Amino acid sequence: MYRLRTLTAITAVGALLAVAACGSGGSGGGSGPKPATAIPASAFKARPIDTWDNAGVTVDPATLKCSGKAPNPTRGITDTSVKVGGLGYLTSPSGSSMAGSDVGAMVRFQRANDTGGVNGRKIDFIGMKDDGGDPGIDATQAHILAQQDQVFAVVPLLSGSANYLDTFCREIVPFFGWATNDGFCKNAIGFGFSGCLTPDPDPSKRIDSTTWGMLMRSLFKEATSKTIAVVGQDIDSSRIGVKGTAHLATLSGDKVVYQESPIPATGLTDPTPVVNALMTSNHGQPPDVITVALDFTTTVKLTEALRAAGFKGIFISTATYDPRLTSFAALDGTQTLLQFAPTEAATPGIAQLKADFAKYAPKQVLSLSALAGYWSADLFLSVLAKTGRNLTVDSFLNSANSGFTHSVEGALPETQWPLNHVVSVPCAALVELKDKKYVETVKASCASLIKP
Repeated sequence: MYRLRTLTAITAVGALLAVAACGSGGSGGGSGPKPATAIPASAFKARPIDTWDNAGVTVDPATLKCSGKAPNPTRGITDTSVKVGGLGYLTSPSGSSMAGSDVGAMVRFQRANDTGGVNGRKIDFIGMKDDGGDPGIDATQAHILAQQDQVFAVVPLLSGSANYLDTFCREIVPFFGWATNDGFCKNAIGFGFSGCLTPDPDPSKRIDSTTWGMLMRSLFKEATSKTIAVVGQDIDSSRIGVKGTAHLATLSGDKVVYQESPIPATGLTDPTPVVNALMTSNHGQPPDVITVALDFTTTVKLTEALRAAGFKGIFISTATYDPRLTSFAALDGTQTLLQFAPTEAATPGIAQLKADFAKYAPKQVLSLSALAGYWSADLFLSVLAKTGRNLTVDSFLNSANSGFTHSVEGALPETQWPLNHVVSVPCAALVELKDKKYVETVKASCASLIKP
């Protein structure tokens, strides 16, 4: 079996679509779904990725954790360089991996260095430390980066756990990555190019979005209500994601006919019970859409079983976008949800990304992991450029958390800071694997937040 699994496979669907804030400055809200009729149709309109409606929600950075002064504000800085190192699981016993993310970051840093650096300083990228998917090792490696290596910032950060946070908070070490663990939320030093993806369990603090409704209206070219099944794995992150996706589907006017996390954490052995439940979930019939928050192997097994059972609807996952999968017949016709534009997009930002990889790492597959490393580095470089020549850890974080925004034309959706420390970016794309190639079914677009 082809082994391609990333940390996003478990969490991204629900975390992205739930857009449940990890708290925001003074906002409240109800605990149940708002009636779809209370939301104007314009809120579900697909917007360009360089702008999205924040509904007036604001965050005071002083209320965030880790917002103190750096004990060593010039750490990792010289007159000519800025030292940066990465952290994440490049290997793991389960086979899950963010391999290639270090290469993606290196590619973006190399382009910056070849064009003179940032404000007269080159990026001294010392590579990426592998935590092996072990939370204990993750904490140890974080300590080494901050204390021994004395890095200015950690880029990319792609860990499965948030055990790095105690060290980075104490030492005030900014970090940039894909925010699929709660270490990126509620603090002033974690910057995810996707925003905070971990929902707050307190529904009174929820800030909803119209992302799901935007995707469904764009996909079906209509506003008619659809029947939705949401399937997860029996782990906390997946259960939270399932609940969040179901909430947003209901909010957008769709009917959720199944929302369960029946897949064991170890994977799917016999898909029959799950498939039978799904195929009869809509009053004895299958739903219009099945969306899953599962690892790659389980996604493939469930896809094959559903196809054998006669499912003809839309199947959406997060783990099945990779150039190496284009000949994987079992996935033909399936949709993958992305948080940035696919490399098939004909946009200036994607053209630049492809040119960078072709020049600096021509043998690197443009996998989700490699793209995550690249976009993490791009966000960091943008903050660095804004900060200017008078660089310290404190001036850098002040620049980042004072109304800073970042996007890449046609490629990476806008982030708004400090808001995205507590809320996800309400943007997404869908691609379909069709006839051995990926096709954009919904171009990368943004929706709106809904103020409580």
